[in-house]
Amino acid sequence: MRYILKTAIFLVILVACLAYHSGRPLFAVDIFDLSTTLTEGGYRLELDEANVYKGLQLAISSNVATRYEIFQRINRPLENKEMPGVTLRDNFVVRALLGTNKFGTLHFSSTDTLVRSDDRIYTSDTAGDADTMTLVYGINNLQDVQPGHYMGQVAFVLSPVSSTRSQVLKTLDVYVTISEKESKKPRVEFKTASGSQSILLNGKREDSKSVDVVATVNGKFRGMFNIVQSLAGQLESPDGARLDYEAVNFTVRQVSRGTTNFSQPTPFSLGQQNIYSSSPSGEADTSFVITYNIADLTNKKAGRYRSNIQYSLDGSGVRSALNNLTLEVENERVFDLLVSPVDQKYAIEFYNVKAGEPPKISEVSVEVNTNTGKQYQVSQEAYSELVNSEGLTVPAQYFTLSTQGQDIKGNLKIADNQEVKKGNTVLYVSNVNGDPDKFKIAYKLESPPDLKAGDYSTKITYTLLEI
Repeated sequence: MRYILKTAIFLVILVACLAYHSGRPLFAVDIFDLSTTLTEGGYRLELDEANVYKGLQLAISSNVATRYEIFQRINRPLENKEMPGVTLRDNFVVRALLGTNKFGTLHFSSTDTLVRSDDRIYTSDTAGDADTMTLVYGINNLQDVQPGHYMGQVAFVLSPVSSTRSQVLKTLDVYVTISEKESKKPRVEFKTASGSQSILLNGKREDSKSVDVVATVNGKFRGMFNIVQSLAGQLESPDGARLDYEAVNFTVRQVSRGTTNFSQPTPFSLGQQNIYSSSPSGEADTSFVITYNIADLTNKKAGRYRSNIQYSLDGSGVRSALNNLTLEVENERVFDLLVSPVDQKYAIEFYNVKAGEPPKISEVSVEVNTNTGKQYQVSQEAYSELVNSEGLTVPAQYFTLSTQGQDIKGNLKIADNQEVKKGNTVLYVSNVNGDPDKFKIAYKLESPPDLKAGDYSTKITYTLLEI
């Protein structure tokens, strides 16, 4: 009996030691979960004219030390029950309450952003610590919304990074009610010529280099008023790259009764810009046009950049918000290798070569145009030795190359003469930013004393590759 008692005590001590050294309870269960809580209570998000915005808290519970991300997804768009096909795609917005998270990175800003699928909300710290954050969902520009009852569903995806652990999905039903009284037209409204609430500019497409926005003035004013525009923030891509305010300029046209100081192309600025003024008595054009143009983005990183243009009405010392437009600028990817001649296949040829004559030089100019922001290299593929029509070759030590250039941003790999080897040879490696660059390749032929006279050549292909 005493032996059994001692054995039991030993096992208890062993279990306690194992639990102590593991740093967690011996029989603890892995936790990796996401919960959603409406800050005002309830189980579904309900919005109307009296409650245009409501908060939602996301809470991540985790003890598995796995880095994770949270994404937003639209399971069902907000659709009008009475009018199928009518949705709140351009009025359903979200913003973050900054400072409500503790550890990771909250990717949503504190200004309204249209709710879209596959938007990344949050990235945890490297330790994958549990965290919470608060988002605010709402409906903007109610005057533009078709009255009725809208229903939809938003999903939140908790996704591990570099882990085989399963994703966690939680859904939130959304109900929106807009009454008839909110359907009246705004005093000034802005739409593109096609009726869209989004401006998409692309310098590579003729039909997207500029976009016209029509400003419509509804009703009459009793006194002078101004229309002001401002950019919510610099145009920014999903990876955090930004464009200067000069990336887009605008011109205000078709103004006759009012006045504007922007009849010539003018870039956006950091502050607000008074783009239109009525007469002192409030007389104004029933409509005017703002043309937005994309600037030269040749030296800017490729990507899709986004911001919002915010319009407001300033009259009698009171400023009121008007509808906003989404502004997107697409800078298409450029990754080109230009070799002189332009064809990337180039035959290196030396004509009428004679034994013992002075060295001959054949030069090739190489230029890389890129805006990917990624490091790259340029290499050559020599298909044969330097050979004549009879198959006679020049000994390798007599056929060399070197890379040359001024103000080179990257790294030339062959500064001194090196034998031209059959196969692949790296000629140049860019800097880590992948900046465009230009350099020269000099091929040198020294005639050996026993070389048979004639024409000698080889075929070389040049390759541009991201690394």
